[in-house]
Amino acid sequence: MGRSSNALTELLAGKAPEAMYDALYAGRYLSAAGQDSPPAVLALIKTFVRSSRQRPLMPATLLQRLAAALLESDFLNEAGAQLASQEVEGE
Repeated sequence: MGRSSNALTELLAGKAPEAMYDALYAGRYLSAAGQDSPPAVLALIKTFVRSSRQRPLMPATLLQRLAAALLESDFLNEAGAQLASQEVEGE
């Protein structure tokens, strides 16, 4: 039985924080606030990566929490929010 995730977590999976930001930017998933403040977006991403080192989480759980935080932060535009709502069936 596979775990479901969303397309946003799939986009971010396996990337360093800077590459996560680059993927969001290149895909045009960032809002004006996210584009205007790369350091703030990176700080949010790095906070989640750092917290996962202090408290081991399954990578999928970390990415799901990061995707939710990005949605709540207003750093994603409508396309980014839609990406986060697209369910993907995992293996």
